[in-house]
Amino acid sequence: MKTAIKLEGVSKQFGKRTVVDNLSLETHTGEVFGFLGPNGAGKTTTIKMMVGMINIDEGNISIYGADVRKEFEKAMSRVGAIVENPEMYKYMTGLQNLQQYARMRKGVTRERIQEVVELVGLSNRIQEKVSKYSLGMRQRLGVAQALLHHPKVLILDEPTNGLDPAGIRQLRDILKNLAHKENICVLVSSHLMSEMQLMCDRVGIIDQGKLIQVTSVEELVYQTGKEDSTYRYHVDDAVGAGEVIQKYEQCGVTVLDEEHLEVEVGGDKRNQVLAEVNRRLIDRGICLYTAAPVETQRLEDAFIELTKGEVQIV
Repeated sequence: MKTAIKLEGVSKQFGKRTVVDNLSLETHTGEVFGFLGPNGAGKTTTIKMMVGMINIDEGNISIYGADVRKEFEKAMSRVGAIVENPEMYKYMTGLQNLQQYARMRKGVTRERIQEVVELVGLSNRIQEKVSKYSLGMRQRLGVAQALLHHPKVLILDEPTNGLDPAGIRQLRDILKNLAHKENICVLVSSHLMSEMQLMCDRVGIIDQGKLIQVTSVEELVYQTGKEDSTYRYHVDDAVGAGEVIQKYEQCGVTVLDEEHLEVEVGGDKRNQVLAEVNRRLIDRGICLYTAAPVETQRLEDAFIELTKGEVQIV
């Protein structure tokens, strides 16, 4: 895979405090790369160095081989970015904002503006003033703006901050589509570990300015060794169901209320175990309404294990 962003021994200090410490990593074309770490870990500082907003104290950053310090204009011509919050003229429409930005970029046509509007799903609202937009719509407009000049790299700093679940899902789908279908390298920073698990192909974990690990999401979760799965049951008698399941040694049970309980299933034969659990409940005369897997925050578990829980917010 082709290298999109390359950091080599990058460091940054503010006064006597080292915020980014000898950071080296690479991102690739066609992937969503997650830059993951707690607030204050150095993510935004690193991104600001990537896009030339602050100086690099030590090391080098290149975008498709163009050095950010020595070939700044060439490097930035390949980058679209939103750092912290997308800035818009709220008294103007979404379309007028894009047209205004397009004047600052060479070669952005009307057709390209329409293309990115459709890509981010704003076609039916693009003629409205930005003051009427929800936060999620402003984020999508910001992504459209960042994509106008056909960048090869899209960098987004905490793009899901403040979004509701629907907005997060919409943005996630847009970014995965850009990476996998448009062959853009998408770098997303976040402290929301469960969301990164759903969005990213690979993640780089940073803590206290240092890179801890770069790996695929699947490999990182596998390394934790947590193979148990949790299922939420809706029944007519949760206490009775819990008594039945507790006698089955391959399961753990937590009764939530009169009609709900969670069942933890371990081992490689989950389907067989669940089938046996369901059979026993029915034999006992317990009415089983639904049984569904609970989404667990496995990436968060992996992060805590890697950092030994010693996360400091600075």
